[in-house]
Amino acid sequence: MPDTPDRPVAYRAYEKLAPGYDRKGETKPANAYLERPATLSLLPNVQGDRILDAGCGAGHLTTELTDSGATVVGVDVSHTMLTYARPRVPTGEFIQADLGSTLPFPDNSFDGIASSLAFHYVRDWNSLLRDLRRILSTDGWVVFSVQHPHADFEEYDDSVNYHETEQVTATWESFGMAVDVPAYRRPLSAMIEPALDAGFQLDELLEPTPTEAYREADPVSYEYEATHPNFLCVRLLISI
Repeated sequence: MPDTPDRPVAYRAYEKLAPGYDRKGETKPANAYLERPATLSLLPNVQGDRILDAGCGAGHLTTELTDSGATVVGVDVSHTMLTYARPRVPTGEFIQADLGSTLPFPDNSFDGIASSLAFHYVRDWNSLLRDLRRILSTDGWVVFSVQHPHADFEEYDDSVNYHETEQVTATWESFGMAVDVPAYRRPLSAMIEPALDAGFQLDELLEPTPTEAYREADPVSYEYEATHPNFLCVRLLISI
């Protein structure tokens, strides 16, 4: 992907993070024992379905979807992430694409769309949700997880106004190196209203709490996560 001013906000960060994310993404407690189980709990039976993994990263969610019997297409903006996803899921199809732009699929291409911690790197959710609605079949669904809006506002040092969509940055050190990772934080209303405007209905909203496996893996972080929101998981259905 060419190096232009329009390059997606977290592209450079994830190119650097990819090796560590590949190694630790499967077992890092916040992912393995908090966000991913909650996201998976919102999925319907995907056996035999064609599913888009939107922002697939190194392919950890793609693996879960494939193991559940789905045919999966993964898209991610990071070229390096996809070099790890392809060998992790040899039966998957992987395409480099930006969720902030029109996706390279015809209308009605997928039975469902799953996304793990990717949408908060997209500024314009109105265009994103309209495009996801376009590529879904008439009885399709979207299940996605994002950073929790309350946690974002409280924990990003450069947050100013909860009610606005703001570009913010945090330094991550848990994947083997210090990397500044920019994202867009927004209020809860700015997460739900674009979905409703795009023709979805809100079917379920989940604020996950850590599993017992999280406590065993990282008891210190467990105590914090058990009382502070970190992620938000959402299931959308197409409005009838």
